Amino acid sequence: MHQHTIVSIDHHVARVFHLDALEALPEKLQESAVRETDNRHHADGKRPDHTHFYDDVAKVLGTAVEILIVGHGPAKDEFNHRLGSHHKDIAARVVGVESIDKPTDKQLIALAKKRFKAIDAWL
Repeated sequence: MHQHTIVSIDHHVARVFHLDALEALPEKLQESAVRETDNRHHADGKRPDHTHFYDDVAKVLGTAVEILIVGHGPAKDEFNHRLGSHHKDIAARVVGVESIDKPTDKQLIALAKKRFKAIDAWL
C-alpha cells in the first residue's frame, strides 16, 4: 500500500509515482506501463475515446491512499471524471486535481512532496 501517489496524465501517456516517505528524496519509484493512445480527431470530428486508457491507469493506482492528479490539458479532468463514474473506490482517494505544464519527473516529485505535506497537515 502506497501512502502518496501522483499521476501526471495527458491523452498520450500517464506517469505514476508512488512516494512512501516524504522525508526521503525519492527517485522515480514507478512509471506506469500503460499504452499510449491516439489524440487525433476522427474524420467525423469527434475525439477518440480514451476510456480504456483511463481504466488502465486506474489499475496502476491500486491501493494508493492519497492520489494527486496533475496535467496540462483536459485529460486530468476527464480521468478524474472517469474515476468518479467507474472507479468510485479510487475516486474517493483523490485529494486534488491540478494544472501543471509538462513537468519533468524531478518537478513532479517535488510538487508531490510539497502538496502531500500540506494535505497531511490539513488532514
